[in-house]
Amino acid sequence: MDTPALTLGPDLTIGFAAAWRETLADAVNGGGEVALNLADVTDFDSAGVQLLLAARRSLAERGQALQIVAASPVVRDGLQVFGLQTLLAD
Repeated sequence: MDTPALTLGPDLTIGFAAAWRETLADAVNGGGEVALNLADVTDFDSAGVQLLLAARRSLAERGQALQIVAASPVVRDGLQVFGLQTLLAD
């Protein structure tokens, strides 16, 4: 994928959901696939999962994909809890 990765973090939690929602909406509305670098995320909760799922759904409706190209252990663990490991590129 030639798309530059958008870096989010360190918090993908309910306290930061509004700010990240705007960032992700801009990326989704930019056209094309969206790649995320979540390597620096230290706090990740169900609000972060919801943001990723909403972005994935919006992109899928346009025939595009969301790809996580780097994920911290916290993100990996959180995605595994929700059975969403398929969002990870590796």
